[in-house]
Amino acid sequence: MKKAENAAAAVRPVHRQDLRVRLWKQRWLFMMLIPGLLWFFVFKYVTYAGLTLSFTNYGFKKTVSFIGLRNFQRLFKSALFWKAFRNTLIISAYNILFYFPFPIIIALLINELRSSRTKRFVQFLIYIPYFFSWVVVGSIFVNLLSPSSGIVNQIVRSLGYDPIYFMADVNWFRPVLVVSYIWKQMGYGTVIYVATLSTVDPQMYEAADIDGCGKFRQVFYITLPTIKPTIITMLLLNLSHVLMIFEQVMVMYNSAVYSVSDVLQTYAYREGILSGNLGYGTAVSLFVGVVSLCLVLGTNWISKHFLEDSIL
Repeated sequence: MKKAENAAAAVRPVHRQDLRVRLWKQRWLFMMLIPGLLWFFVFKYVTYAGLTLSFTNYGFKKTVSFIGLRNFQRLFKSALFWKAFRNTLIISAYNILFYFPFPIIIALLINELRSSRTKRFVQFLIYIPYFFSWVVVGSIFVNLLSPSSGIVNQIVRSLGYDPIYFMADVNWFRPVLVVSYIWKQMGYGTVIYVATLSTVDPQMYEAADIDGCGKFRQVFYITLPTIKPTIITMLLLNLSHVLMIFEQVMVMYNSAVYSVSDVLQTYAYREGILSGNLGYGTAVSLFVGVVSLCLVLGTNWISKHFLEDSIL
């Protein structure tokens, strides 16, 4: 027993020395991480200090004083806030409900393609919109849906109907937001699911074929259970920022559709930046963050207790 302990004690310094040598050899790689870590620290952690503004009257004023929970009292009494909160929940629910199945379905279809070249080409076409900014995506949809020159309304006219003002119609604006969100974000999720599907053991499919199990049943009994952890992880990631819909709405909405498109982030922007009530705008943003955290923790709890899988 003592000999084993002595041998282990003699090995430890060697392992530590080897670790130091490896770290020193890779020092330039670690130095390349510094800019990213600094950015993450400054913009993701240091900014939390600004949340204290939600308890002050900070804004375009000469003096700043601590006012406690008055901003939150005003927030919960505001009819505009509750309208924005309602719009945020509706648009976010639409995005999750209609977007979330799309990457899974597209990934399953791509996985059935036999040609690797065709797979890469299809993935490229689907993934490239993810790199577009919302300004570019908004411009594309404004031009496509233009009542005078948009290709969509040209098709509508050819069918004998009057042109539709998609971007200024309260009945059509939310569907436009959902479709644009799916088009832009679908490629990111698809690539992740395609990569996960490549880890599924082919022998499982071969055994299922021998047992007479068709493609449709293989999806439900082999594919989906295998990629279930990835599906849950993607759901939690989507829920973590589901209420943070600012850029998309900001570049696409207008005064004609405020009643159905004004969300918490645009409401905080107008109250905080444009009106000068930075403390109140920060209170709205803090509320959004707390609700997002509750959504993530609640979904993870449900997943852990009912699906027996979680990431937290």
